[in-house]
Amino acid sequence: MDSRYVALLFKMVMLLFISGFITSVAIAGLYFTYQVSNLHYYVNVFDRFAAAFNATLNFYIYELFNLINVLFFLGIVLSIVVIGHRYIHYFVKIEKDLGQMASGELSQRIEVKENHELGQLARQVNQLIERLETTVDEERIAEQSKTELITNVSHDLRTPLTSIMGYLDLIERDQYKDEVTLRYFTDIAYDKAKQMNTMVNDLFEYIRTKNPKLLLNKDYIDLKEVIKQIASHFHLQMAEAKLSFRMNLPDQEVKQYVDGEKLSRVFENIIGNAIKYGADAPFIDITLHQREKKTEMEIRNYGEPIAQSEIPFIFERFYRVDQSRSKDTGGSGLGLAIAKNIVELHEGEIDVTSNSEGTAFFITLPIMDKEA
Repeated sequence: MDSRYVALLFKMVMLLFISGFITSVAIAGLYFTYQVSNLHYYVNVFDRFAAAFNATLNFYIYELFNLINVLFFLGIVLSIVVIGHRYIHYFVKIEKDLGQMASGELSQRIEVKENHELGQLARQVNQLIERLETTVDEERIAEQSKTELITNVSHDLRTPLTSIMGYLDLIERDQYKDEVTLRYFTDIAYDKAKQMNTMVNDLFEYIRTKNPKLLLNKDYIDLKEVIKQIASHFHLQMAEAKLSFRMNLPDQEVKQYVDGEKLSRVFENIIGNAIKYGADAPFIDITLHQREKKTEMEIRNYGEPIAQSEIPFIFERFYRVDQSRSKDTGGSGLGLAIAKNIVELHEGEIDVTSNSEGTAFFITLPIMDKEA
């Protein structure tokens, strides 16, 4: 119990005791006077006083015991009132704060009294509300994210779908001059269908990789060989863009315990972006090395730099650096978001810098032992 309440209770009990003692002495004095004036059968004055004193003493002892009983009872009642008021006042405050929380004010917190027995209860309630508030915020963000995802997907699918339906309608109504025009219409519809298929596949992959519980098919692979293979897959695109790779790879193997298929998707997405946006310069640089229990990779292109205001959003889904570019150039807008998800599933980090010296993507993966 708080020392302040103990001191207050002690003072109140002492005050009651002193006032009761003074009252009992006064009553005893009156009783003694009454006895002296009424004991006429004692002729000797000293005998009369002695008899009155004995009667008064017996009366005082009797009354003193009654006073002690009364004070004991009052002390118990007073203790209950003081302690009860202390608890009831705090309970009322807790009830009021809980009522505000129940009405939706999750930012409200209960005052924690460190020297109060209910302080620990208040602290635990606050911790529970903080977790609840975090959960509600996460659910709100998730719901908003779902709404934005549906809106973006609907918008991005509407354009190619409208184009497909338009050209198929022309074919259905025989609105073409010859077989060449028919072939032209069907080719456009087919390209738009492939674009939609890519978007749907990317969306599916994004949702899968967004799940932190996704099981990865990990194994030891040589990242140096993976990079070489992926670079060879882009040979035709590099030639068309008049680009070439400059690789700075270590002589030894770069073994890493990862999901090779998914990590290849990361490299493909970043290299693909480097080709699309780096055609203004002749090279794409790829650097790979291991140090301090980390594997670090850098992919740099020398095209037009990304505006600094856009860099914080570069890994967000459906974000395109140049909104004026066509979907053919900008892709589905999910590639870098997927890359970020995959890297984070491997407990790694991905970052980007862009300036007059080029745009560089940095991937850092921890060197991990095979899981048991």
